Amino acid sequence: MIAALAVLLQITVAAPVSTAPAAHITVRTASGTGAAPIVRSGSDAHVGASALSRALGGSVSQPQGGRFSVSIRGTTVSFVEGVPFARVDSVLLPMAGAPYVAAGAAYVPLHFVTELLPRIATGLFYDVAMSELRVFNTVAQTRAPPPEPAVEQRAAPAATTSLEVAPASPRPRRTTQRKVVIDAGHGGPDNGMTGPMGGGPRIYEKHITLQVSRIVAEMLRAEGIEVVMTRTRDTLIALSDRGRIANRNRADLFVSVHVNAAPTTWRNAAQAGRGFETYFLAEAKTEEARRVEAMENESVKFETGANAPKGDPLSFIINDMAQNEHLRESMDLAESIQAGLRRIHPGPNRGVKQANFAVLRTSFMPAVLVEIGFGTNPGEAAFMSDPSKQRLIARAIADGALEYLGRYEQRVGGTR
Repeated sequence: MIAALAVLLQITVAAPVSTAPAAHITVRTASGTGAAPIVRSGSDAHVGASALSRALGGSVSQPQGGRFSVSIRGTTVSFVEGVPFARVDSVLLPMAGAPYVAAGAAYVPLHFVTELLPRIATGLFYDVAMSELRVFNTVAQTRAPPPEPAVEQRAAPAATTSLEVAPASPRPRRTTQRKVVIDAGHGGPDNGMTGPMGGGPRIYEKHITLQVSRIVAEMLRAEGIEVVMTRTRDTLIALSDRGRIANRNRADLFVSVHVNAAPTTWRNAAQAGRGFETYFLAEAKTEEARRVEAMENESVKFETGANAPKGDPLSFIINDMAQNEHLRESMDLAESIQAGLRRIHPGPNRGVKQANFAVLRTSFMPAVLVEIGFGTNPGEAAFMSDPSKQRLIARAIADGALEYLGRYEQRVGGTR
């Protein structure tokens, strides 16, 4: 296993950088196109960091002592001249070449632009055939979403006095013990969103997420699932630590619970922001759907290898493989939870989506983030702060996780 990964590391780092035969990389955005010239020296190929960041609306720090950083689409990457690794937070990413500085200008390996950048920055896709780096729309919206189909504008269920909802269909019997980490978003000094807009009883996201997460944990434990909560009280847990808690506990699933908020720039924001949605981690790579289909492998297990030494290049390769391995599984989990919420939620179904959430990036197992409603909407704020409705929401999330685990075990067997 380790030998195979070592070979993969060599292949990844030593991969030819001639995948873009053109003299420049075209950068295509919604507002137009730009270009970043490719500078070649023998078999080495580099791209000017300033030209690249300018085309993508980013920035480059002034090189000092051979060190510089590039900030693009919410991600800051650090480089050291002559060192064939890029650093994002505390993670080292191996590159097929080293950056350099000449006449005060910084240059990064072409391999970083074509292979690594689309994977670590949100909303980028590199087309090898066209030598084109494209910026596409991510799930983040800056305006009110289009109206949902009429069938999705659901009224709250009439039988709201019941605290439980029966599963939509019988769940397959689990054949082995499973462990789920439930992450209550925000906490401590981080209140998260505050709502609703336009008056009404004040709610804080950190309280709602903790209340719902506790109930989800209670329901899963009643089904024989071992549950670990990232927080059980009003305290702050770093985003990067939440996923590490799941990794350290060798969890099978990671579910992060959050409350959505409509930006004030939306027209009639208090009413426009409605509904529920579930996210899994965006892999901003070439033709996401095709890559996911290619990854369909029924023998995939929940093993991640995420305990490799931190900062080791081999650790990055192992962790990257683990995230790719679980992409389809995360999507399946997200769809199960979304289906459960659809049965009980009064708001519109906003669907399963992808996003580059930090809390998901550090979780090396099937992982999702659930937005249980808009706290800025008075009706939904009242819904999710009602204890009986919180049980409805928790039941939907718990059932979604249980149904997913049942299907997974039918596909690959119960052995860990």
